Order: sequence, then C-alpha cells, then structure tokens
Amino acid sequence: EPAIERARALAGDLGIKARFIHSNVYNLPDILDERFDIVFTSYGVLGWLPDIARWARVAAHFVRPGGTFYIVEFHPFAQVFDETPGVDDLYVKYPYFELPEPFKDDTGADYADPNAPLQHTTTYWFPHSLGDVVSALIDAGLRVEHLHEFPFSTYQFLPFTQTMPDGKVRLTKHDGSVPLLYSIRATKPAE
Repeated sequence: EPAIERARALAGDLGIKARFIHSNVYNLPDILDERFDIVFTSYGVLGWLPDIARWARVAAHFVRPGGTFYIVEFHPFAQVFDETPGVDDLYVKYPYFELPEPFKDDTGADYADPNAPLQHTTTYWFPHSLGDVVSALIDAGLRVEHLHEFPFSTYQFLPFTQTMPDGKVRLTKHDGSVPLLYSIRATKPAE
C-alpha cells in the first residue's frame, strides 16, 4: 500500500517510533496481540463499516484494562441532509437510522479530490445512529464517560457550510442548531 509506505517513510524522517498495519479492522485481533492505553477512532470511519457492534468489540479488545477509547466523528444527524452542490438549506435526503442495506452511491466523486479520475466509482455507506454507537461501545464492555456534541465540523461535507476565521466549519443558516460532530470518551474497567 502506497499510503502505508509513505507513513513509514515520514515516521522514519521525523524519528517517530510508529508501526503501521494495513488490515480489515474486523480482522485486526487475529493479526495484532497487544493492548493499548488509548485507542482512537477519527473522522469519517464509521459509515464505511457494516457492523457497528463488531467494530466496537474490536476497539474494546485493544483497550487495556484501565485504558481509554476515544472517538470523534461526524454526527449521524448531520448526515441525513442533502449534500448536493447548490442546495442551500437543511433538507432531509437520507434516513438517520440503520438500514437493512447500505446506501449505494454511483456518482464516482472522491471527497478528497472531486476531480480525481476513479476506476471504481461505486461506494457503499452504512448509517449508524448515535444510540447505536453508544450502545455498541457499552455492549463491548466499555464505560462511556462522556458524550459531547458540537455545532461545528472540521470539514465542509455539506454545501451550505463555511469555514470561519477560527477554522471551524459552520452552517451558513441555522448555525448552532444542528450537531455536526460528536465525541465519546469511554474506559475499560480495571481488572
């Protein structure tokens, strides 16, 4: 994988002790037999995963007793709105709750570079409600310490948002009325 090789090169150049593993997240417990003080999941991960309960079990598996799991993610409520370019207000296009089948998108657009030529243009998206995420973490044996919701984002994933001078992305209308991000801190009880 070019991204993994690039990450290894950067870590080497910077003198950072880091290990990069390329794996399906669900298979990681078969590949890696370690526990960590902190397990972190970042923006834009959960929608690509079909089984949120299985993901939570994998995350909890790697948290050492007394350790912390932390996630910051785009709020699932903000992902119900129409993101078509030119849309200028909050119009519900997608359901909030998990579906039996994922969304199928054949637009062929890459969020990182909308003009990039793609060979494989179909993507699938799995919506997971905030309740599904919290319940999955609890069911996996983690104790939720806090859940925070934020009226801003770090990325313009809706056309009716703008980046403010402080770097936060906010709605151009209804600012502060819709959660755009959330974070959860959970811990694994000490043995």
